[in-house]
Amino acid sequence: MNETLHLPLSPDAVARMYVDPQYPPLRASALRAHDVSASVTGSADDAFSVSSTLRLPTTGIPDLVRKVVGETVTVREVQDWSAPAADGSRTGTIRLDVDGTPASMTGDLRLAADGKNATTVTIDGELTAKVPLLGKKIEQAAVPYVTKVLAKEQASAAAYADRASE
Repeated sequence: MNETLHLPLSPDAVARMYVDPQYPPLRASALRAHDVSASVTGSADDAFSVSSTLRLPTTGIPDLVRKVVGETVTVREVQDWSAPAADGSRTGTIRLDVDGTPASMTGDLRLAADGKNATTVTIDGELTAKVPLLGKKIEQAAVPYVTKVLAKEQASAAAYADRASE
C-alpha cells in the first residue's frame, strides 16, 4: 500500500509536532481513539522514535474482519525517523501491530517539503494478516480502513497547525 499525506506545516514543524506531547491527544480525537499513550526517544533536532498505543473503534471495518477483532482494536505503532537532511527531509520506518490478531503493517516513510509551510509524508508499506486461507482476504479488506486511519493524520496536523497559530 502506498499513501501520501499532505500536512500544512514545514518539515521541521512536522518533526516538532510528532515529538510534542500535545499531539497524541489531537490525533486520538481525529481517530475517535481511546486509551491513548505515546512516548518519544530522541528529539526533533536529530533522529527520533515515537511509540504509541491507541484503542480504535472498528466501525467501518468489513464484517469479515470485525468478526475476528470485535468492537475495538488496540494498535501499537512505532515510527523511527532519521535526523534531517540538509533540505529538512527525513526518512524513516513504521510498524503497526494490532493486538490479539496476526495483522501488522511495516513500511518506509519519507518526509519532504512541498512548498512553503507544507510537507508530504509518503508511506510505502505492506499490510499482512497471517491467517490460513483468509489472510489475503483480510489484508484486502483492511487496506481501506488503514488508509482512512492514515488520512486522519492530515486532519490531526491541520488541528495542530491551527492551535500553533493561535
